[in-house]
Amino acid sequence: MNYLFFLLITLSIILILVPKYNKFGTKLLILLFLSLIIISPNISLNSAKEGLNLFLYAVFPSLFPFFIINDFMMSSGITENISTLCNKPIRFIFKTSGYGAYAFIISIFSGYPAGAKVVNELIFAKKISPEEGDKILTFSSTSGPLFIIGAVGAGMLKNNYMGYILYISHVISAIINGLFYNFFYKNTLNKNYIINPNTNKSINLQKAIKNSLITMGYISGYIVIFSVIINLLSSIRFYQIFATLLCQIIKIDKTKIEIIFQSLFEISNGCKIISAYNGPVIFKLCLISFILAFSGLSIIFQVKGVLEKSNISFGKYIISKLTHGIFATIVCYFVCTFVNINTFTTTTIININSIYLLSSMLLLIIVFTLNTLSIFLNKN
Repeated sequence: MNYLFFLLITLSIILILVPKYNKFGTKLLILLFLSLIIISPNISLNSAKEGLNLFLYAVFPSLFPFFIINDFMMSSGITENISTLCNKPIRFIFKTSGYGAYAFIISIFSGYPAGAKVVNELIFAKKISPEEGDKILTFSSTSGPLFIIGAVGAGMLKNNYMGYILYISHVISAIINGLFYNFFYKNTLNKNYIINPNTNKSINLQKAIKNSLITMGYISGYIVIFSVIINLLSSIRFYQIFATLLCQIIKIDKTKIEIIFQSLFEISNGCKIISAYNGPVIFKLCLISFILAFSGLSIIFQVKGVLEKSNISFGKYIISKLTHGIFATIVCYFVCTFVNINTFTTTTIININSIYLLSSMLLLIIVFTLNTLSIFLNKN
């Protein structure tokens, strides 16, 4: 039975990739998962609960306040002030307007999919074009310190220093990724999109909460559905069968193939599996670094939901996440070699609330400093 489901699911995925049979493949895949839900109702129910718990107790508390604050900053003109201050250096470095700096700052402190949320709002506010949004996302769609240092470093790897290494590698590789795409995005700036610090709107708390809750609704839906899909695939040994077949073609350890394949679906589950793998530390960190940058299908579809109707190229976004993953792996390898990762031992675990507080304070300090500098310089 497991092999039958494996063959049918694989066939449906192949059909989805063929434009002529796309609809048929989609319908077949939906029917197959409905069948699995009927066959394994307990797995489906428990998986949905796991996804909902992850959203309610980890994702929602960390992202919702940032979404509200971002709405306030855009309404009060802080976004424009920061963008005006950073306009020239960001144009030189990333070939985008200063709004790229604001999206990058929010993304590296808030995590997925905050950068996409900022880009989406900038497009709808007519502050940037969709083409510029494509470019900004190449360096402003990142994970945050709360997840990388707290959940992965302290929680999964039981080592704070490894969390710092992963976070530093993640941010540096995002910058490299943005620089890399300068060769492919040469005319993203549109003269009709001009930064104007004097176009402030009134702060509307009700609207900010409403917009943020709608976005959180998209995110929660994708987290729950991917939690169910991942566990249903695991119940029919989909990953094991795939790894067994693939290792016959390419001579790679079956366990490594299975770990990599599972990790591509969901970032949290992937990092947990890799952390538990009894292999070389540098291999684990480089692989986790790739997964953090690529983000996994669950977050990629969360971003797709957030960017709905923004005319952002979803295909280009996926390619940019792949290259981000490659750069993150390379950077992590060199950082690990430079600091001699093998000498690190288990350290005292940092409280995740402390990381949240510290990252929030750093974001506030950076935003306040840049906003104050912009106001001061404009007056002079």
